[in-house]
Order: sequence, then structure tokens, then C-alpha cells
Amino acid sequence: MLNKFLHQLFSFLKSYFVVIFLFFIFLASSYSVLHESFFRGHDFTHASRIAEMSRALDEGQFPVRWSGNFGYGFGMPLFNFYAPLPYFIGAIFCKLGCSVVTSIKILYLLVNAITLLGAYFLGRKLLGRWGGLLLAAAYTLAPYRSVNLFVREALSETFAMAFLPLVLFAIIAFTKEQRKKYLFILFISLFAILLSHNLTALIFIPLAAVFTFIYLLHQKKMKLLWPLAAQFLLAGAASAFYVVPALLEKDLTVINTIFSGYFHYSNHFLYIRQFFQDRWQYEGSVWGPDDGISFFLGKGQLLGLLCLGLFCAFHLYKNFKKFRKSHLFFLILLFGFFTLFALFMSLMKSQFIWDNLAILQFIQFPWRFLSVAVFFIAILLAISAYLIKNRQQRGLYGLFILFVLLFNATYFKPEKYLDEQDALYYTDAERIQNEMSAILPDYIPKQMAEQTILLKSNQELPAVWLASGQEIDKLETIVDHSFEKLISLELREAELVNFKVANFAGWQAEIDGQKQDIQTNSSLGNIQISVPAGHHQVGIYLSENTTARKIGDSLSLVALFITVFYFFYPFAKNQNLQKVKAIKRKR
Repeated sequence: MLNKFLHQLFSFLKSYFVVIFLFFIFLASSYSVLHESFFRGHDFTHASRIAEMSRALDEGQFPVRWSGNFGYGFGMPLFNFYAPLPYFIGAIFCKLGCSVVTSIKILYLLVNAITLLGAYFLGRKLLGRWGGLLLAAAYTLAPYRSVNLFVREALSETFAMAFLPLVLFAIIAFTKEQRKKYLFILFISLFAILLSHNLTALIFIPLAAVFTFIYLLHQKKMKLLWPLAAQFLLAGAASAFYVVPALLEKDLTVINTIFSGYFHYSNHFLYIRQFFQDRWQYEGSVWGPDDGISFFLGKGQLLGLLCLGLFCAFHLYKNFKKFRKSHLFFLILLFGFFTLFALFMSLMKSQFIWDNLAILQFIQFPWRFLSVAVFFIAILLAISAYLIKNRQQRGLYGLFILFVLLFNATYFKPEKYLDEQDALYYTDAERIQNEMSAILPDYIPKQMAEQTILLKSNQELPAVWLASGQEIDKLETIVDHSFEKLISLELREAELVNFKVANFAGWQAEIDGQKQDIQTNSSLGNIQISVPAGHHQVGIYLSENTTARKIGDSLSLVALFITVFYFFYPFAKNQNLQKVKAIKRKR
């Protein structure tokens, strides 16, 4: 009886081995999110961002660019510049009836699930089942991911990191099988990275392009370069509605001011010893090696790299020529180079590159290169198992490394939970205006930058007022949305009518249906319109008529058309043909 039970148990474990371990990896990275309360990290603005995205969608703003409540109630173009995808998904969960904190928790669980599955699929396609499990564990449980989730609370960056494995998976799978579905996975993954965190995109996508070229060259399949390159271009075009304005209109905000002082990249380089120091803290990054935040690579990750080095030395000594020509050696060299490059870019020794490439200043923190470094390290760790030829020995090695990696679960927890989570995670418009605006001033329009003190002191201003200080006769609000306002009013004489809306590129004004010029209030930087005496309807609305938005929207529409036609039209056509054939057979 006992033998039969043990045999059934062994059969079950053998059949569901992968599923069981993937579940434990997911649980190890996510158990803290299942707590009834929530926690405070460095960036606790997620609830307010989701709330502003949700309100904008309810009002019919699409694509969402303008937040009506940030900027001390004067508004600012938050989603014109900052990662819209995670907050768009969070807003959907809110509309399905979830509270904002529950929505954030679902985003955390979702990002862990995508990371886990993407890494497993890549490892399995590249190496096999053990490769998938090791890669999934090493990447999902990388301490740097915990820093992003539970210390920095950098949801957008972690969201982008989740799609890195799927990019390489799609490239490798398409190279092997030439199936169109992998091109679609590549397109969607690149698109998601661009809309989740443009700085991660800036770091990773050039490396992914280099990988594509070298991998195809090694596989002697350069003819596949064009369909793969087309997905990079198509994803860039599809995200252009966001990426192009984010690049071309950034100088109209105060965003450039955050690249100096504390936020200058020169203050945030790492030292090699920090990769090996297991000092877990919940503070911030400072100049020098004594950061209040950990950049430890992980015990399991470092052990895997050590074993990789030893196994490589053994194979090179035993049969240098054969091993040097092997596919595994090629992968080790390729991902080893990417790992060393990413780690080097986070060190002070790379400052000469940062000083000479102006675009790197937008990354702000050189240690952000760890987002790709830990990914490439995970791949190398997975490869190490396949340098063991004996399958039983490989299994034992894999199990040992997996168990060591699972101990990284101790990092995946916050410093403490909040007694009252709505103290920081709220959706109330007035609280966002009064309390959260000071936390996120990055995208306030430039002309308002010097007026921040005045903005704070004028939060109680009405939605509309006259420059003369006189009261408005018969004022009626017809439309009151964050991106469009329409009022009816009566004036005894010509007046400058002020709207409590920050002036920014793209705002248009109309009086009685006729377009009018917008002026900027020199005191506060808000919108002013010169309105003649009498009864009038006065409106303002945020348009897509700026050069950057026209270009971005046009590229995105073209990319959408191409995507639908290329990926879905043939499928629909084949489905119709099959239906016609089925009808003919019945006849």
C-alpha cells in the first residue's frame, strides 16, 4: 500500500515538476503582496496616477496625456511623458470594481507572472526544461527586482523588465521555426517595453538589436533579419503617439531640472564590491559605496556564475577546439559580453562614456543598467547547467541552484506595512491637488516652474476668474473635463478670463465656436483668454495638433493598420475560406 502511494506520488511530482517549481518561484516573489495591507516605498504615487488615468478615460481622453489634478490643481501633461501602460491596466482593474490598492497588488502579481513565464519560455527554447526553470528562478528572484518592487517601488521599470525575456524568446523561436506568431510576440513585447519605461527601452532595445544581428549571423540565417528588424520598427512606430511627444516636447516642462544636483548621474555610480555586499536596506542611493539601498547580485546568481567559470575552464582544458566551436560557448561569450558591458556601465569607470553621450543623462542612475545585467546573468546561470553532460548530475546541480535561489524570497518583502494604507494610496482629487502634487512636480509646464510657491498658495482659486478681480455675471459650467472646459458667461466689459489650467503646447481656445489666441498669465502660467463684453460661450481643449503629436499619432495609426493587416487579415481570410469549404462539403 505504501509502495503504491509513493509510486503515485513520484509519478505526480515527475509529471508536474515544472508547474510545482514555477508556482514556488512565483510565490517566493509575490507572497508579500498577498498581505491584507500595503506598504510604503520610495515612489508611492501609483494610486494617484491610476486615479488620474481612470478619470481621464472616463472623460473620453484618448490617448491620455493630461492629468487635471496634479500641478496643484492646474494640471500637467503627466502621461505625455510618463509610462502610460501600467497605469492604463491599473485603471482597467479599477473600472472592473477593484479598489486602487487591490489594482496595484494585481499589477505586482501580473508583473511577476509575466517575468516568470517569459523567462521560463526563453530558457526552455534556448536550452531545455532545466534551462527554463533556472532562468525563471534566477531572473524572477533577482534581488534587484525586489529593490524595484519593495524598496524603490519602481513599478514602471519592473513592468518593462518583465518583457525582456519575451523579446529574446521571440527572436530565437522565430529563427528556429519561422512562424509568424513569434514576430507578433516580438512586436507586442517591444511595444510594451516602450510604453512601460522608456529608460529601460533606451538601455535594452539597442542590445536586443545587436543580439538579433549576431545570433542570426551565427545561425547563418541573415535572410531573417528583415522580418525581425521590421518588428523593431513597427513597435517604435506603434508607440510613437507617446514616444515622439515625450522626446520633442520635454523641453516645455521642468523635467530637465531633475538631471542636476542629487539626480545627476555622476552621483550614482556603483563600486564593484557592491555587487557582492549582502547589506539589505530600504533607504536611497547616494554618492560613494555606502548607499542605503542594496545592489547585491544574489547568492544563487553569484554561485551560478562561479560554477559557469569552473565548468568552462574544465571543458576548455579537456577539449579546447571542440568546446570553442560549440553553440553553448557562443552563448556564453555573447551573454557574458552583454553582462560585463551592463555591469561596467553602472560603474564609475564608465563615466567617460556618460560624459560624452548626452542621451545617457536621462537614465539618471547608472545602476539602472542592472535591469539588463541581472537578466543576462540569469541566462548565464541557466547555461551553466548544460555544461554538465550527465543528465542525473545536471538534475542534481539544477535542484541545488534552484533551492539556493528560492532563499532570495527573504528579499521580496517591504520594510513594514502601513496601518492606514489610504494615508498614501488614495484617489481623491482634492488630496492629489493638495498633497500629492508636491511629490510629483516633474512635468509641470516650464513657464510655471518659477511660480511653484504661488501655485501652492493659489490652490483654492476658482476654476474660472477675471484678471480684474471682478465677479462674473451669470457664469455657467457646461463641460468640466481635465482636457476640455466650456463655460457660458456674461461680461459688462472686455476682460481677461483665466482658467485654472496650466498653459501647455496643444491647448486651443474658442469663443462662440470661433478659434481664439491663448495668452499665458504671467503670474501663474495658466491659460488666459481675452473675451469681449456681452454673453459668450468660452471653451478650451487639449488638441493633438502639435507637430510632435501629429507625427506620433500618424505613425501609430499607420503601424496599427500594418499590424492588423499583416497579423490578423490572413487569419481571418483563412477562417472564411475554411467556412466556405465546409459549406461546399455539406452540399
